[in-house]
Amino acid sequence: MTNDGLAKTAKATTLAPTMYQEIEQEENVARGNVAITQIIAYDATKKPRRQLPEKDGTLGEIKKDRDGNTLYEEIGRAPYFCQEVEDAMVFKENNPDARLETFNIQLRKRTAIKYIDSPRNMKAFSKGDK
Repeated sequence: MTNDGLAKTAKATTLAPTMYQEIEQEENVARGNVAITQIIAYDATKKPRRQLPEKDGTLGEIKKDRDGNTLYEEIGRAPYFCQEVEDAMVFKENNPDARLETFNIQLRKRTAIKYIDSPRNMKAFSKGDK
């Protein structure tokens, strides 16, 4: 409180948590863009994957891999984004049962920060969380 009865305000602001890092970009990255890794996780279901049926109204043959194991349908999650290889490894540890696909992409810097620092994305890369 001040002498005139008004409350004092804080002198500093608390920074929001961030996962984005300012990293020097390689020469093959377009100006104003940032190179990041996009990860898509696929969760297997209990439903077997099938070939297209020969006749309408029938079920196709169940697909198998080279070793004869049954392939199951997968449901893809929304993409996740990171910059560091270590972050991708943490994501893999947090999602051991998911099949992962990774892509190296370029996004505008502002868009990359928005995707990387979103709460949903940051939670996925927290150690020990799912």
